[in-house]
Amino acid sequence: MGQINIIICVFFLSLILASISADRSCDKTKCPGPTLYYKDLGCKPLYKNPDDCCPYKYNCDEVKLRSSNKCYANGHEYNIGQKLRKEDSNPCDIECRCVRLGGSARFMCAIVDCPYNYIHDPNCYLPRSAVECCAGEPICLQNPEDRPKCEVDGKIYRDGEKFTPKSEPHKQCICGPGYKGENIAPFCRVSLASVCRPEFYHANDIEKNCTPTYYHGQSPQSSCSVAYRCQNEHDVVIKHNRDAIAPQADDDMVCQFGTLVMRYGDELMQNTGYNSVCMRCVCEVGPVPTCTRLPDAECDVTNHPQFDYYG
Repeated sequence: MGQINIIICVFFLSLILASISADRSCDKTKCPGPTLYYKDLGCKPLYKNPDDCCPYKYNCDEVKLRSSNKCYANGHEYNIGQKLRKEDSNPCDIECRCVRLGGSARFMCAIVDCPYNYIHDPNCYLPRSAVECCAGEPICLQNPEDRPKCEVDGKIYRDGEKFTPKSEPHKQCICGPGYKGENIAPFCRVSLASVCRPEFYHANDIEKNCTPTYYHGQSPQSSCSVAYRCQNEHDVVIKHNRDAIAPQADDDMVCQFGTLVMRYGDELMQNTGYNSVCMRCVCEVGPVPTCTRLPDAECDVTNHPQFDYYG
């Protein structure tokens, strides 16, 4: 009987170790596609197999069902003319209101002009608060060790430095004088579900099936896009050998760009418009292609077709 118990214990221990090993090998930051963009939109990841680390596509149908006559923030719906509520606001969202612009509703906010303080003295720093938009006036110390510190999860942060407590990952915090381990205002605030908030400012681009674009070196898995690439009359899909790139590609493994449909592995022709110069767009994980600017060593941004384009 004792031997049976030992065998059972070894079996379950093996399962636990296998599970831990699988979790460690699954690094979602390396999954292809603009995954942070999908997360911010609230798209649902879909997997070919239950134990797959990376989704093969995302379901963004709910986004397409949203009304172009309404604004959306943090999962909440707003009518045109309605003011953004405090619970859906970031510190720099000042006097934001839902308006109609470019055929679709989107938020317009007051321009925040934070003073620019160039810090050239290593003994100086800018104090910040999690609930304020702009940093405070520079603080200069004769002794850098006098700068207030916060200890969080065994790590030391200095006044003005950001941190996320492990016990409350939904909060965004900044170290400041008087912090005593309580993750409350003015040191912390609850972060919004969306990091980059694409629907907040780019509802019209999303409705037109435009795609977010990224600089070379940016990670579409963790970075906010810098712009959007929309379809123009010169855009062409370059079809690739699907069997070599995605041998198990199904009919639902596609990306939508404007009115164009791209299958996995397909690319958009470069240099067809202003936002496509040196921009490589490939359909990796639908429903939108991944567009990243090529490095200067590979592409000269000044070498492009000489015709009028605005796409």
